[in-house]
Amino acid sequence: MLEFCGLSAQRADALREAQREILQMIARNAPRPQVLRRLCELVEGMGPPDARCSVLLVGGEPMRLRTGAAPSLPPAYCKAIDGILAGPAQGSCGTAAWRREPVIVEDIATDPLWEHYRDLALAHGLRACCSIPVFGAGSRVLATFAIYYAAPRRPAQHELALLQTAVALASVVIEQARTEEQLKESWTKLELAQNIARLGYWEREIASDRMHFFGETNAILGLPASISVDRTVFEAHVLEEDRHVLAWSEKEAAGGRVPGPMAFRIRRADGSVRHLFAQHRLLEDASGAPLKMVGTLQDVTEQRQTEHTLHHYLSQLAFLAKAARKVNSSLSVEELLQAIADNARSLVDARVAVAVILADEDGTRALERRSVSGRRAGGSAPDETWLEVPIVSGDGRLLGSIRVTDKEEGEFTANDERVLTQLADLAAVGLENARLYAELEARVRRRTQELEQSNRELEAFSYSVSHDLRGPLRAIAGFASLLREQHCESLDAQGRHYLERILAGTQRMSALIDDLLELGRVTRVEIRRADVDLTEIARTVVARLCEQAPQRAVEVTIEDGCRVHGDPRLMEIVLENLLDNAWKFSAGRAPARIGFGARSFAGGHAFYVRDNGVGFDLRYASNLFGVFQRLHAAEEFPGTGVGLATVQRIIQRHGGRIWAEAQVERGATFYFTVAEG
Repeated sequence: MLEFCGLSAQRADALREAQREILQMIARNAPRPQVLRRLCELVEGMGPPDARCSVLLVGGEPMRLRTGAAPSLPPAYCKAIDGILAGPAQGSCGTAAWRREPVIVEDIATDPLWEHYRDLALAHGLRACCSIPVFGAGSRVLATFAIYYAAPRRPAQHELALLQTAVALASVVIEQARTEEQLKESWTKLELAQNIARLGYWEREIASDRMHFFGETNAILGLPASISVDRTVFEAHVLEEDRHVLAWSEKEAAGGRVPGPMAFRIRRADGSVRHLFAQHRLLEDASGAPLKMVGTLQDVTEQRQTEHTLHHYLSQLAFLAKAARKVNSSLSVEELLQAIADNARSLVDARVAVAVILADEDGTRALERRSVSGRRAGGSAPDETWLEVPIVSGDGRLLGSIRVTDKEEGEFTANDERVLTQLADLAAVGLENARLYAELEARVRRRTQELEQSNRELEAFSYSVSHDLRGPLRAIAGFASLLREQHCESLDAQGRHYLERILAGTQRMSALIDDLLELGRVTRVEIRRADVDLTEIARTVVARLCEQAPQRAVEVTIEDGCRVHGDPRLMEIVLENLLDNAWKFSAGRAPARIGFGARSFAGGHAFYVRDNGVGFDLRYASNLFGVFQRLHAAEEFPGTGVGLATVQRIIQRHGGRIWAEAQVERGATFYFTVAEG
């Protein structure tokens, strides 16, 4: 899970679900083209709308790239690039395979790496490409995973993290397919060997009960060619617990019935146990009486071991799919390491597993954390067999290693190394996710602390405004009032005018302080959402305005059924400010017209407050919602310039937006939306 700079929780969950789906397809043995196609579709679905992905399989000498999956790329483009050589200037994919490192081309039209394929790509609407090599066991380049864009750009950090996850999954898919192909090839060779191999032959005369052995029977039993093998010698090599199989076959033949194939074990002269498979037929004389039984002997030990290996590997893959869910659900490094160690031990039947990560990304410092799973039974001496695979990030950085020791039975196999490498790839993705998650948590904590500090400073400022500024303001207003009451007659007209200006200024300052405190409060207050009847609030506000100015001729239209899920008190502040403005700026109209309602837009549902007042020039609309920003003179339309800023803060805190449409002298309409909480 993967942020990217920091993946969001939603993206991380989607990424985990995609990983789970791909691993389940692998466990079900879905065809490789189908799995790779689905992987491309999942990455495209989590990327930008113009993202198109491809997987090009790498192979041959010289190294060529063949289309493995490209569900959204134009077929003509895929056909044209199918089979291109890897090289230093072969587009993003050919160069990535050649360099064995990610290649990011932000603009195909200008990048020299696309010189030979530029016209082809541009003709199909491809302008940018990021390609990452897919590595398998032994750091062999298996393929490239690429994402194309329709416009010049560089992949975002979360897109790169998504690609690294896709690369790790592609490695699992391709490695499994190649392993199955190798196993099928082994089966074919084994069948061919069985057809041309020298077999042991035997025959048994029914009447005399004598048996004769021919062909490669001596080699099968591990005996020199000089020793004559008869029934006594042969049965002496059959394991005692399997001799009943031979007895049953003889009983069937004596009864005139054709016995079926036999499978039993022998112990060779060197002490090794081998699995044999015998087929035989009953020969009859002219009268139909049993005459003799003839058959073949074949050593099928290697075949049985191959079947066991295949079954065990498929079980390992199924277990790996389950382990992926555990690894992907571990959010801390400690939990992840423990999960890796536990699953590594179970995956390859080891007694001890150690998962280690390095302290620094460059791997130059000592080991930082380690986790051990399992103990040697009974304190037995350690087995010297061990297997270790590196944990390498998608960009080639060494992150740590997984080491297993003391296998329960036998020695570690190539399949063990293969599945352990796939677990290491999953571990690399998990470690990256864990680190990104830790970084995200640290950022959240830091931002939370900064926000809390900002709120504390804002509260301190509000306290200062409320107490420190109001004191001097009350003194100015008080003494100015006393001067007007007690010494008004001693002042000339100009002095009285100055006195009135002082009193008006104190009133305006007081209102401004109130509005600033209200702006700070709506920014900090906790939102408590409920079902709010905006229609009823609008009617209450308009009724108050009519009571304050009964002489005005105003036509008010309020639409029924306007409801929203928001904070009731904050929604009331929004409508009070918007309707107060509509009432104020339509004062010169006869009659004034004010309306409130709702309408649908392409982007959703919005509410509006409309008037036929003085309006404003839309060129200055950007100043509407700034603190102290006014488009009209205070002498003509009184106000503090804080109301619309307060409205905007409230709407933004509800996840919505607010905007206005207007014409000079033809009124204004303010629209706002509220996100469903």
